Amino acid sequence: MKKLKIYLLALTVATLLWSCDDQIINTVDRDGLAASQILNIAGLEATMFQVYERARNIHEDADISIYKICGDDLTIAGTNMRDAPVGGIQGMNSYASGFSASSGKVNDLWNIMYASLGSCNRVIENTIVPKDAVEKAKIDKFVGEALTMRAYLYLELVERFDNVPFSKLLPEGQTPASESPLESKETVYNQIIEDCKKAAELLPSRATSTSVGSPSSGLANHIMSLAYMDLGKWSEAATAAENVISKGGYTLQLLDKIFSIVGGKETENNKEVIFSWVFTTSAVNRVNRMVMMMVPLYDRVNGVARSLNNGGRPYARLSPNDYYFSLFDSTDKRLAAWHKLSWKLDVNISGDAIVPNSGFVIGNVVTPAYLALTNASVVPNLGTRIIDPACTKLWEDGTYGRLADDAQGYKNVMVYRLAQSYLTAAEAHWRSGNTPRALELINTIRRRAFGDTAHDFSTLTQETFIDENARELGFEGHRWAFLKRMGLLVDRVKLHNPSASPFIQAKNVRWPLPQAFIDLSGNQQNQGY
Repeated sequence: MKKLKIYLLALTVATLLWSCDDQIINTVDRDGLAASQILNIAGLEATMFQVYERARNIHEDADISIYKICGDDLTIAGTNMRDAPVGGIQGMNSYASGFSASSGKVNDLWNIMYASLGSCNRVIENTIVPKDAVEKAKIDKFVGEALTMRAYLYLELVERFDNVPFSKLLPEGQTPASESPLESKETVYNQIIEDCKKAAELLPSRATSTSVGSPSSGLANHIMSLAYMDLGKWSEAATAAENVISKGGYTLQLLDKIFSIVGGKETENNKEVIFSWVFTTSAVNRVNRMVMMMVPLYDRVNGVARSLNNGGRPYARLSPNDYYFSLFDSTDKRLAAWHKLSWKLDVNISGDAIVPNSGFVIGNVVTPAYLALTNASVVPNLGTRIIDPACTKLWEDGTYGRLADDAQGYKNVMVYRLAQSYLTAAEAHWRSGNTPRALELINTIRRRAFGDTAHDFSTLTQETFIDENARELGFEGHRWAFLKRMGLLVDRVKLHNPSASPFIQAKNVRWPLPQAFIDLSGNQQNQGY
């Protein structure tokens, strides 16, 4: 990072908005475009495109794509996690010594987020004078999007690192400076909330939008609710989350539809989704690298073929742990809808043959007894972990042309969905003393999961929310920050994550600030790093 001020990556009209004949951006070789250099509405659109493209890039990097799922109490390192860099997702999950301030992958995440923040600021501070009401509405919409994305990025940063600097535009003619003081967490959260309030007034609801990739008033309210929860402002969090539920234009979907891509992007645009990073086959080199990360090494079992039905190419970076599965009642429909609990023998050919004279045939479930046989697996040292039960929320089938050997896909990366708003509102109401409304909300999620009222909660404790959060939102990227907010991250990781329990320390409730940033800015490193 040569200068603290964010560099604008090479930006051309051809790559960002090739259909527009007007000049979009007056590109001057400088540390970042001033807001005044966005000359028209097309320039705002191009700059917001840049925000989405950069931020989505995190999930295109196999070494960091699942960082938000790592290091909580629901995971265990997959049997192939050793192939991942210790400064990336391996260290993010285990907290081993290789995960440090010098980790290049921590630096990559930091730079991606701050580059995106720079683009948000340029849109927010644009100096375009609208010609009429139509132009003003368009400008307001892009400013609303930029405010929402700035709030999202700051929330990601403050939850991971605690005190962080604000991204500020470099005034024209000013020489870049290395000073960039760290803001207090309270200051950052106040900025997030202020941005969300403004954005909610400028943006349409999801009901009037067909794309999960466009920020809406519901997204602004959802981010605001999470910020209020982190601050312990329960009544404000409840109000913001209730606004998502009642005014956002969202609807809870059938369990098997939420993460499905059967039917393509129309299915992925279902009304439970608040926001997703959108991938498309039209951008062939911009691919989702999360789709294979939670697929175990099932195809190393002789007699089990690599296929999309089985999960496709396995990377085995993470698996759900025993604690996670212990939370589910056998009649909980989420267990079957969002997981693959067993693999069957489905091929018997030379080079991938069922163990001869074993009594096992095509169609039989692979069992520990089968894996104990000689030549049942090409990696016998892995034992039964070769067929770890899997969470399939990230998996991708062949809808978008994915092949069984592909280590990539085009499924959207879901960021937030309505069920989280229900659980957020329920917890916020409970903590502020409104238990009846809390029960109503959390039991709405329970009734969908079980199909009846027999499994409704009648009383609530903190443990109720901890467990239901895991069952409903596990492996969607929220658990780490949820446990940190409750002050339980270290204790619960020690209890339930065997990959991390030997290494996690008190300091790990926050990540190290990138050493390149510390060296340049002279700021104090986070305690313990």
